[in-house]
Amino acid sequence: MEHQADNILAQLQKVRKSGQGWIARCPVHDDRNQSLSLKITEEGRLLVHCFAGCSFNEIRETLGLAGQRFTPSPRTIETGPTPEQREAQKKAVRLWKGAKPANPNHPYLLRKKILPHHARQIGTSLVIPLQDSSGTLWNLQFIHPDGDKLYLRGGRTKGLFTVIGEPSEAGRLYIAEGFATAATVHELSGRPCFVAFTASNFPSVAQVIRRAFPKAEIVLAADDDPAGEKYSEQAAREIGGLIAYAGRAV
Repeated sequence: MEHQADNILAQLQKVRKSGQGWIARCPVHDDRNQSLSLKITEEGRLLVHCFAGCSFNEIRETLGLAGQRFTPSPRTIETGPTPEQREAQKKAVRLWKGAKPANPNHPYLLRKKILPHHARQIGTSLVIPLQDSSGTLWNLQFIHPDGDKLYLRGGRTKGLFTVIGEPSEAGRLYIAEGFATAATVHELSGRPCFVAFTASNFPSVAQVIRRAFPKAEIVLAADDDPAGEKYSEQAAREIGGLIAYAGRAV
Protein backbone atom coordinates (compact mmCIF):
# COMPACT_ATOMS: atom_id res chain seq x y z
CA MET A 1 0.00 0.00 0.00
CA GLU A 2 2.88 2.40 0.77
CA HIS A 3 4.35 1.73 -2.67
CA GLN A 4 0.94 2.40 -4.25
CA ALA A 5 0.67 5.66 -2.26
CA ASP A 6 4.09 6.75 -3.50
CA ASN A 7 2.99 6.15 -7.09
CA ILE A 8 -0.18 8.18 -6.53
CA LEU A 9 1.66 11.08 -4.87
CA ALA A 10 4.11 11.20 -7.78
CA GLN A 11 1.20 12.00 -10.12
CA LEU A 12 0.00 14.95 -8.05
CA GLN A 13 1.06 18.58 -7.87
CA LYS A 14 1.77 20.75 -4.81
CA VAL A 15 1.91 17.75 -2.49
CA ARG A 16 2.47 18.69 1.14
CA LYS A 17 2.45 16.66 4.34
CA SER A 18 -0.55 17.51 6.54
CA GLY A 19 -1.00 15.80 9.87
CA GLN A 20 -0.99 12.03 9.23
CA GLY A 21 -1.64 12.43 5.51
CA TRP A 22 -1.08 14.80 2.61
CA ILE A 23 -2.85 17.55 0.73
CA ALA A 24 -2.38 18.25 -2.97
CA ARG A 25 -4.02 19.76 -6.00
CA CYS A 26 -6.94 17.64 -7.12
CA PRO A 27 -6.19 16.10 -10.57
CA VAL A 28 -9.85 16.19 -11.65
CA HIS A 29 -10.59 19.92 -11.63
CA ASP A 30 -8.57 23.11 -12.12
CA ASP A 31 -7.43 23.17 -8.52
CA ARG A 32 -5.43 26.12 -7.20
CA ASN A 33 -6.15 25.56 -3.51
CA GLN A 34 -4.81 22.03 -2.80
CA SER A 35 -8.31 20.62 -2.33
CA LEU A 36 -7.32 16.95 -2.33
CA SER A 37 -6.74 15.18 1.00
CA LEU A 38 -5.03 11.78 1.18
CA LYS A 39 -4.39 9.55 4.16
CA ILE A 40 -3.30 5.99 4.87
CA THR A 41 -5.14 4.37 7.76
CA GLU A 42 -3.58 2.00 10.30
CA GLU A 43 -5.18 -0.84 8.35
CA GLY A 44 -3.34 0.25 5.21
CA ARG A 45 -6.38 1.68 3.42
CA LEU A 46 -5.82 4.77 1.30
CA LEU A 47 -8.45 7.46 1.82
CA VAL A 48 -8.94 10.15 -0.81
CA HIS A 49 -11.28 13.11 -0.60
CA CYS A 50 -11.68 16.30 -2.67
CA PHE A 51 -13.05 19.21 -0.65
CA ALA A 52 -14.26 20.84 -3.88
CA GLY A 53 -16.67 17.96 -4.46
CA CYS A 54 -14.99 15.72 -7.06
CA SER A 55 -16.17 12.13 -6.62
CA PHE A 56 -14.01 9.21 -5.60
CA ASN A 57 -14.57 7.50 -8.97
CA GLU A 58 -13.49 10.62 -10.86
CA ILE A 59 -10.31 10.82 -8.81
CA ARG A 60 -9.62 7.08 -9.22
CA GLU A 61 -10.07 7.20 -13.01
CA THR A 62 -7.92 10.31 -13.40
CA LEU A 63 -5.12 8.65 -11.43
CA GLY A 64 -5.36 5.51 -13.56
CA LEU A 65 -6.67 3.31 -10.76
CA ALA A 66 -9.95 2.29 -12.39
CA GLY A 67 -8.78 -1.24 -13.15
CA GLN A 68 -7.38 -1.92 -9.69
CA ARG A 69 -9.07 -3.26 -6.59
CA PHE A 70 -9.23 0.14 -5.04
CA THR A 71 -12.45 1.12 -3.30
CA PRO A 72 -13.38 3.99 -1.01
CA SER A 73 -13.36 3.31 2.71
CA PRO A 74 -16.70 3.53 4.54
CA ARG A 75 -14.84 5.78 6.98
CA THR A 76 -14.30 8.76 4.72
CA ILE A 77 -12.02 11.65 5.52
CA GLU A 78 -14.85 14.14 5.47
CA THR A 79 -18.49 13.13 5.65
CA GLY A 80 -21.20 15.04 3.87
CA PRO A 81 -23.75 17.17 5.69
CA THR A 82 -26.38 15.36 7.75
CA PRO A 83 -30.11 16.07 7.39
CA GLU A 84 -29.91 18.05 10.65
CA GLN A 85 -27.08 20.17 9.24
CA ARG A 86 -29.04 20.81 6.05
CA GLU A 87 -32.06 21.94 8.06
CA ALA A 88 -29.88 24.20 10.19
CA GLN A 89 -28.38 25.67 7.03
CA LYS A 90 -31.80 26.54 5.63
CA LYS A 91 -32.73 28.20 8.91
CA ALA A 92 -29.41 30.07 9.02
CA VAL A 93 -29.94 31.53 5.55
CA ARG A 94 -33.48 32.59 6.38
CA LEU A 95 -32.54 34.21 9.70
CA TRP A 96 -29.46 35.91 8.29
CA LYS A 97 -31.42 37.48 5.45
CA GLY A 98 -33.98 38.84 7.91
CA ALA A 99 -31.46 40.15 10.45
CA LYS A 100 -30.59 43.85 10.68
CA PRO A 101 -27.10 45.38 10.96
CA ALA A 102 -25.92 45.20 14.56
CA ASN A 103 -26.41 48.22 16.81
CA PRO A 104 -22.97 49.70 17.59
CA ASN A 105 -24.25 50.36 21.12
CA HIS A 106 -25.04 46.71 21.78
CA PRO A 107 -23.92 45.93 25.38
CA TYR A 108 -21.50 43.20 24.27
CA LEU A 109 -19.80 45.44 21.72
CA LEU A 110 -19.51 48.27 24.22
CA ARG A 111 -18.09 45.98 26.90
CA LYS A 112 -15.52 44.53 24.47
CA LYS A 113 -14.82 47.99 22.97
CA ILE A 114 -15.15 46.74 19.40
CA LEU A 115 -17.05 47.73 16.28
CA PRO A 116 -19.88 45.55 14.93
CA HIS A 117 -18.19 44.98 11.55
CA HIS A 118 -20.45 42.60 9.58
CA ALA A 119 -22.36 41.30 12.61
CA ARG A 120 -26.12 41.50 12.46
CA GLN A 121 -28.75 41.51 15.17
CA ILE A 122 -31.97 39.67 15.94
CA GLY A 123 -33.76 40.97 19.01
CA THR A 124 -31.10 41.54 21.66
CA SER A 125 -28.65 38.99 20.20
CA LEU A 126 -25.73 39.66 17.89
CA VAL A 127 -25.64 37.25 14.94
CA ILE A 128 -22.34 36.06 13.42
CA PRO A 129 -22.25 33.93 10.23
CA LEU A 130 -20.34 30.64 9.94
CA GLN A 131 -19.31 29.87 6.36
CA ASP A 132 -17.10 27.43 4.47
CA SER A 133 -14.29 28.16 1.99
CA SER A 134 -16.78 28.56 -0.87
CA GLY A 135 -18.68 31.25 1.06
CA THR A 136 -21.67 29.00 1.78
CA LEU A 137 -23.49 29.94 5.00
CA TRP A 138 -24.02 26.89 7.25
CA ASN A 139 -24.70 28.14 10.75
CA LEU A 140 -25.07 31.20 12.95
CA GLN A 141 -23.61 32.14 16.30
CA PHE A 142 -25.84 34.16 18.62
CA ILE A 143 -24.12 36.33 21.21
CA HIS A 144 -26.43 37.51 23.98
CA PRO A 145 -25.85 40.80 25.83
CA ASP A 146 -24.33 38.90 28.79
CA GLY A 147 -21.83 37.15 26.48
CA ASP A 148 -23.50 33.73 26.33
CA LYS A 149 -23.05 32.13 22.90
CA LEU A 150 -25.32 29.67 21.12
CA TYR A 151 -25.49 28.03 17.68
CA LEU A 152 -28.37 26.64 15.68
CA ARG A 153 -29.27 23.17 16.91
CA GLY A 154 -27.76 20.45 14.76
CA GLY A 155 -25.75 22.87 12.62
CA ARG A 156 -22.19 22.46 11.39
CA THR A 157 -19.29 24.20 13.11
CA LYS A 158 -16.14 22.23 12.23
CA GLY A 159 -13.98 23.95 9.64
CA LEU A 160 -16.34 26.93 9.42
CA PHE A 161 -15.32 30.53 9.99
CA THR A 162 -16.06 34.17 9.32
CA VAL A 163 -13.53 36.85 8.48
CA ILE A 164 -13.17 40.48 9.48
CA GLY A 165 -11.33 42.46 6.80
CA GLU A 166 -10.32 41.58 3.25
CA PRO A 167 -7.79 38.71 3.13
CA SER A 168 -5.11 38.55 0.46
CA GLU A 169 -1.96 36.55 -0.23
CA ALA A 170 0.25 39.52 0.63
CA GLY A 171 0.95 40.26 4.28
CA ARG A 172 -0.07 38.64 7.52
CA LEU A 173 -3.34 36.85 8.26
CA TYR A 174 -4.69 36.15 11.74
CA ILE A 175 -7.00 33.46 13.07
CA ALA A 176 -8.67 34.12 16.42
CA GLU A 177 -10.90 31.97 18.57
CA GLY A 178 -13.81 34.37 19.06
CA PHE A 179 -15.45 37.29 17.32
CA ALA A 180 -14.41 39.85 19.94
CA THR A 181 -10.75 38.82 19.81
CA ALA A 182 -10.78 38.84 16.01
CA ALA A 183 -12.36 42.30 15.93
CA THR A 184 -9.76 43.61 18.38
CA VAL A 185 -6.87 42.12 16.40
CA HIS A 186 -8.21 43.57 13.16
CA GLU A 187 -8.84 47.01 14.62
CA LEU A 188 -5.37 47.20 16.19
CA SER A 189 -3.38 45.69 13.33
CA GLY A 190 -5.44 46.60 10.28
CA ARG A 191 -4.92 43.03 9.08
CA PRO A 192 -7.66 40.50 8.18
CA CYS A 193 -8.62 38.13 10.99
CA PHE A 194 -10.58 34.90 10.68
CA VAL A 195 -12.87 33.72 13.48
CA ALA A 196 -12.58 29.98 14.31
CA PHE A 197 -15.34 30.23 16.98
CA THR A 198 -13.80 27.54 19.24
CA ALA A 199 -10.25 26.58 20.18
CA SER A 200 -10.79 23.02 18.92
CA ASN A 201 -11.66 24.46 15.50
CA PHE A 202 -8.24 26.09 15.08
CA PRO A 203 -6.63 23.16 13.20
CA SER A 204 -9.52 22.71 10.74
CA VAL A 205 -9.87 26.41 9.98
CA ALA A 206 -6.11 26.85 9.73
CA GLN A 207 -5.96 24.11 7.08
CA VAL A 208 -8.68 25.84 5.06
CA ILE A 209 -6.89 29.19 5.25
CA ARG A 210 -3.52 27.68 4.38
CA ARG A 211 -4.97 26.01 1.27
CA ALA A 212 -6.51 29.30 0.18
CA PHE A 213 -3.39 31.38 0.95
CA PRO A 214 -0.38 29.05 0.67
CA LYS A 215 2.23 31.84 0.86
CA ALA A 216 0.70 34.00 3.58
CA GLU A 217 2.13 34.36 7.07
CA ILE A 218 -0.59 33.05 9.39
CA VAL A 219 -0.72 33.89 13.10
CA LEU A 220 -2.98 32.04 15.55
CA ALA A 221 -4.30 34.62 18.04
CA ALA A 222 -5.10 32.13 20.81
CA ASP A 223 -6.64 32.54 24.23
CA ASP A 224 -4.09 32.09 27.01
CA ASP A 225 -5.64 28.91 28.45
CA PRO A 226 -5.02 25.15 28.11
CA ALA A 227 -7.40 24.67 25.17
CA GLY A 228 -6.05 27.72 23.36
CA GLU A 229 -2.47 26.51 23.80
CA LYS A 230 -3.20 22.92 22.76
CA TYR A 231 -5.12 23.59 19.57
CA SER A 232 -3.19 26.66 18.42
CA GLU A 233 0.07 24.72 18.76
CA GLN A 234 -1.40 21.84 16.78
CA ALA A 235 -2.61 24.19 14.05
CA ALA A 236 0.70 26.07 13.93
CA ARG A 237 2.64 22.82 13.47
CA GLU A 238 0.38 21.61 10.68
CA ILE A 239 0.41 24.80 8.61
CA GLY A 240 3.76 26.34 9.56
CA GLY A 241 2.09 29.22 11.42
CA LEU A 242 2.92 31.45 14.37
CA ILE A 243 1.14 31.89 17.70
CA ALA A 244 0.31 34.99 19.74
CA TYR A 245 -1.49 34.50 23.04
CA ALA A 246 -4.09 37.06 24.08
CA GLY A 247 -3.06 38.82 27.28
CA ARG A 248 0.52 37.56 27.16
CA ALA A 249 3.48 39.74 26.29
CA VAL A 250 5.48 38.30 23.41
